[in-house]
Amino acid sequence: MTNKRGTRPEEMGAARQTARVDRTGDIPAGALVRLSPAGLPRPLPRYLRDLILLGLPAILLCADRTTPQSPRLPSGKTPVVLVTIDTLRADRLSCYGYTKSKTANIDSLAQDGVLFENAFVQTPITLPSHASILTGTYPMYHKVQDVVGRLREGVPTLAEAFKQNGYATGAFVGSTVLSSRWGLNRGFDVYDDRFDVREGLRQADFDRLERRADDVLTPALAWLEANAKSSLFMWLHLFDPHDPYTPPPPFADEYKDRPYDGEIAYVDVTLGKFFARLKSLGLYDRSLIVFLSDHGESLGEHREMHHGYFIYDATIRVPLILKFPAARLRGTRLRNRVRSVDIAPTILQQVNIPVPVSMQGESLLAMTTGKRASLDLPVYSETYYPKVHFNWSPLFGFQPSQFKYIDAPENELYDTQNDAGELNNIVESNRALAARLKSDLLAFRGRYTAAGASSDAARQLDPETVSRLKSLGYVAFTTSSAKSEADASLPDPKQKVRVYNLLNRGISLSRRGFPERAIEVFTQVAKTEPSMPIVHFLLGTEYFERRWFLKAMEEFKETLKYNPDSNVAMFNLARSYLESGQTENAESGFRHLIEREPGHFGAHHHLALVHARRSRYREAVEEELKAIRIRPDYLEAHNNLGSYYLHLEQPAEAIEAYERAIALNADFHTARINLALANIRRGSYDEAIRQAREVIQRDPRRSMAHFYLGQALLAKGSRQEAREAFQKARELDPRLDVPAIP
Repeated sequence: MTNKRGTRPEEMGAARQTARVDRTGDIPAGALVRLSPAGLPRPLPRYLRDLILLGLPAILLCADRTTPQSPRLPSGKTPVVLVTIDTLRADRLSCYGYTKSKTANIDSLAQDGVLFENAFVQTPITLPSHASILTGTYPMYHKVQDVVGRLREGVPTLAEAFKQNGYATGAFVGSTVLSSRWGLNRGFDVYDDRFDVREGLRQADFDRLERRADDVLTPALAWLEANAKSSLFMWLHLFDPHDPYTPPPPFADEYKDRPYDGEIAYVDVTLGKFFARLKSLGLYDRSLIVFLSDHGESLGEHREMHHGYFIYDATIRVPLILKFPAARLRGTRLRNRVRSVDIAPTILQQVNIPVPVSMQGESLLAMTTGKRASLDLPVYSETYYPKVHFNWSPLFGFQPSQFKYIDAPENELYDTQNDAGELNNIVESNRALAARLKSDLLAFRGRYTAAGASSDAARQLDPETVSRLKSLGYVAFTTSSAKSEADASLPDPKQKVRVYNLLNRGISLSRRGFPERAIEVFTQVAKTEPSMPIVHFLLGTEYFERRWFLKAMEEFKETLKYNPDSNVAMFNLARSYLESGQTENAESGFRHLIEREPGHFGAHHHLALVHARRSRYREAVEEELKAIRIRPDYLEAHNNLGSYYLHLEQPAEAIEAYERAIALNADFHTARINLALANIRRGSYDEAIRQAREVIQRDPRRSMAHFYLGQALLAKGSRQEAREAFQKARELDPRLDVPAIP
C-alpha cells in the first residue's frame, strides 16, 4: 500500500525480523525501528593490615612494597599485554596437570614465566570480576556486583594509569557482557566492543552477541601492528569457553564428547597466532604478559552448571601466568594463594607507575622473587546473583588459611588442604573457628567497602540489554537491592539449586529456538514457586516474543505484584500495551516509568512511538530527542526521529537524522533507504538515486531501495530506467503498488 506520494516505509526481512519494525498503521513516511524485549586511606601495606586484622603472624612480611627486587628491564617503557579468557578452569590446562588434551601455546607461555597454582577471583561473574582485575579493588568498592553495573566514578583503572604515563591503550573484547557502557573503557584509546547487532534488539542470530576468538584477534592485531613502536598497554579478552560450548571446526569433531575442552583448544590455537605476532613484531620478549581467567566453570560440582550461583573453587579458582620481559624467572611455579585484585598493582609496580592509593590488592613482585615465599593472601569472594535475581540469600566467602568459610543461611566450612572438592562441610564440629572466620569476613568487608549505593544499572536496563544478556545465558532481572551479609530469612541457594537449574534450562531452550519448551519449563517452575518474580518475568518475555501480548501482560503484572520496584517489568508491561493497541495504557505506563526514572532511555523512545501511533508527531519528535540525549549512539532512535520529521513535512531535518544514523553504522540499510525517500521529498533526486543505489549494491534484495530508485528516476524523466527499477521492486515484493509507466 502506498501513501499519497506513492511511497511507503521500508519493511525489513521475514516475520521474526519484522517484529522489530514498528508498523504504525497511518505512519508510512519511514521505517520505525523499536527496541525489544572515593579512595580508602592506606597507612599500611594491604597484605600486612589484613594479616594483623585476622590475628595472623606478620613476621617475615616487612619487605618494602615499593622497592622489591623485580624482573624489570633497565630502561624504556615495558609493553604490557593483559589476556583474559572467559570461563576458563585452571584444571583444564595441561600446564596445570590436565591430561585429556594439550594447550601447547598457553603451556609455552607458562614455561616462559611464573605460574601461580592457587589464584582466585573475587566473584564468579564476568563483568564484576573484570572490574576487579582492571581496578585492583573489591566489588564492594568499585560497586559492580552483578551481570550488569556501571563502574563507580572516581575509581582509577589500569588503562587510565597507563594513559596518564604516555602509553597507547587498546582493548578488544569478545562479548557484549563487557560493553563499554559499563565503564570499563575508561582510559582506553580504543575499546573494540563492536558486534554485528545493527538489526537491533530482537535479532534471530544471537551468536552475534559474542565474537569468536579469531574475530577478536583481527582488529587486535591491526592495532598492535600500528602501535608496535609505541609504549603500549593492550587488553585482549576471549569469550569462547563460555556456555554454550560450540567450538568451530575441526575442534567440534575432535572434541565432540568434550565441547568445553574443544573451546579451550580453539582458544589456545588462537593465542598461538597472537604470541607469534608478538614475536614477529619484537614485542614478546620485551613485554610483561599477564594471562588469567575472570572465573572458572562448574561442570556439575555441587549440582551447579556453569557459574555465578555458588562460590566454590570450581568457579573462583583460575589460571594465572606472569611472563616477564626477557623471560626473567621463567619456569617458576608458586603455590602461594593470590587474588585477582593483585593483578593491577603488580602490573603498575613492574613498569614503575605509581599504584593508586585506592587499589586494594597487593603487588606480587616480591613473591615472585622469593621475598614472600611463605605468604598466602586472604581470599575474599562473593556472589549476589542468587539475591539480586531470585531473592535468595547472597553468598560470601573468606579463606585466610587452609580453611574456607562460606557465609550462607546454612554456613559452610571446608578444609581445602584435605578436601579440595569442598565436599565435607565441617562447620558443625568447628563452630568456634567458623564464628571467628565470620567475624573476620565482616571486618574485611567493612574495611574494603566504599560508602555509597551500589550500581542501579540493573533497574535501568532497556530490553536490548535484557535480550542480549539472556541470549548469553544471563538473567538480567533485579528482584532486590544487594545487602552485605547472608540473610537467614531468605532461602539458601543450596536448597534452590534445582529451581535455578530449571530456569537456566528454560533460558537455554529459548535462546536455541525452542520457545514452547521454554514456556513449559518456566510454567513448571511457576507452579512450585508462584511468588518468584523472575519466573513470571521470563514467561512474560516468552509470550511477548511470540506476540501473545495478553498473556505477556498477565505475567508482567504478576512480576510487579511480587516485585513492584521492577522498572524492567513495568517497561515490558507498557510495551505489551503498546503492541496490543492499548495506546492509552501504554502512554500511562511509560509516563509513570519516566516519573520514577527520568533517564530511562527506552521509556522515552517508546513514548515517542505512542505519540506517533496517535499521529502526534511533534510530541514524538520531542520525546525521541530526549531519548537521544540519554543515548546518542542508538541509531534506531535517529532513524525514527527522521520518520517523524517526514510526517511533519520537514525533509531537511529528516535527512540530518537519517545521516546521523548512517554515521553510526554505514550498513544500517533502513536509514539509508529512508534517506533516499527524504531526498525525494526535498526534490534532491540525484542524491536519492545515489543512496538507493548504495543500498542495492550492498544488498540487492531490498525492494524499497529499488522502489525509491524508480521514483527518483521517474522524477528525472528516466522512464526506462524507472520502469526497470519498479519491475525489480515488484519482483522482490509482489505486494508493492508500483506505477504503470507507458
